[in-house]
Amino acid sequence: MNRFKKTILLGLLSFLSISGFSQEFEITPYTGWMLGGRLNTYNGYAKVKDGQNFGIAISYEIAYQTKVEFMYNRMASDLEIHEYAEDPYIPFKLSNDYFQVGVLRELMDDVIRPFGVGMIGAAIFTPQDSQYSAQWRFSASLAGGIKIFPTEHIGIRLQARMLIPMYFGGLGFWCGTGGCSGGLSASSAMVQGDFTGALIFAF
Repeated sequence: MNRFKKTILLGLLSFLSISGFSQEFEITPYTGWMLGGRLNTYNGYAKVKDGQNFGIAISYEIAYQTKVEFMYNRMASDLEIHEYAEDPYIPFKLSNDYFQVGVLRELMDDVIRPFGVGMIGAAIFTPQDSQYSAQWRFSASLAGGIKIFPTEHIGIRLQARMLIPMYFGGLGFWCGTGGCSGGLSASSAMVQGDFTGALIFAF
């Protein structure tokens, strides 16, 4: 967890130092419900169980109605293994973290502002078991929603998002018949998603 905190801090400091304080900033802590997604295998599938997620988005305006945004997202859940002719089982809990940067485009400049977001970055999957190491993957995301600003500096953000960690073949912490094995033979990529609500603090 200390490594994650340091990574977040360094990312935020870099983000702020690049942008300076002359632009319009939005700091948006959020929470919601995340769909963990599933990964098909030759013996069945592995599923990250759905659960509550939380995170923060920090953005600054680079052009009219256009912002660069940094996002951190986290969910802790169970990894559930489903194999043919076997009962499902949970080998361990799994932390799922995203660090991404991208562009947010607002479609209106009013009290209610529809928007869309495209981002790229890293997805990190960390088993809560010391015998397995974290797995890093390139990731992308697409999101859409609305911002509502009843006041100039405080708003509400409602969003739906699709998160895509890239191809998962060869992850070293997955489990197979008879217990945990050294890897996973995958036949598809994983798609995750979430629905979130947030407070916006605009400066």
